[in-house]
Amino acid sequence: MAIIRSNRKLVTLCTMVGISLLSTTALAATQTSCDIRKLELTPAQKTKMRLIRVQYRDNGGNFHYASNNNQYNNKKLARILTQPNFEEAQAKRYILERYAERMQQDIDELKVQYHFLQVLNDQQRQSWINHCLR
Repeated sequence: MAIIRSNRKLVTLCTMVGISLLSTTALAATQTSCDIRKLELTPAQKTKMRLIRVQYRDNGGNFHYASNNNQYNNKKLARILTQPNFEEAQAKRYILERYAERMQQDIDELKVQYHFLQVLNDQQRQSWINHCLR
């Protein structure tokens, strides 16, 4: 029963992070004031923004979450579920390993957003925060 509660907490945390990222993106897409063009970036700022996007893309960040280890994960899950006794510690490790990659990718996305905001001047940053991150 404790693993179910732990699993629910982890799923809730991952869901909250995902919803937060999606709602920020959705808000930016639906509000014209969140359009980065409204910030009137200088040519130097535009260049820095492009560089950040290129670096993120080149480092493997492409906002898609491929699971290359499905067969391996399925075997681990089968071992956990077919043991004579349920081992909560093994189940926790399995869940943490499954979601660690996704969590790191979400952190990487937040880093990119942080770096974008650092390119903006104080007035642009405040405008973006006031209109897009409420």
